[in-house]
Amino acid sequence: MSQELSDFRSEIDALDDKILELINKRLQVCLEVGNFKSLHGIAVRDSKREAELIDKLLENNKGPCPPDILEKIYRILIETAVSLENDQSN
Repeated sequence: MSQELSDFRSEIDALDDKILELINKRLQVCLEVGNFKSLHGIAVRDSKREAELIDKLLENNKGPCPPDILEKIYRILIETAVSLENDQSN
């Protein structure tokens, strides 16, 4: 039984490593977007784009992640990206 638990934990650890890598890749692209926006005089925040993203993700979510939790996760990612973009442009 403990070997099975160890296998599950190893799988979770590998997934966490991938999630971390993807989060950082996503934020790196957001920094590039922020640079583009800054160069072209475009506002960092785009509420319409944010709403479209959240709506699309919630529509595509097949679970088991509850929709409210998925939205919270992405709101945190969006806020982090906006903060990084703002810091970069200052």
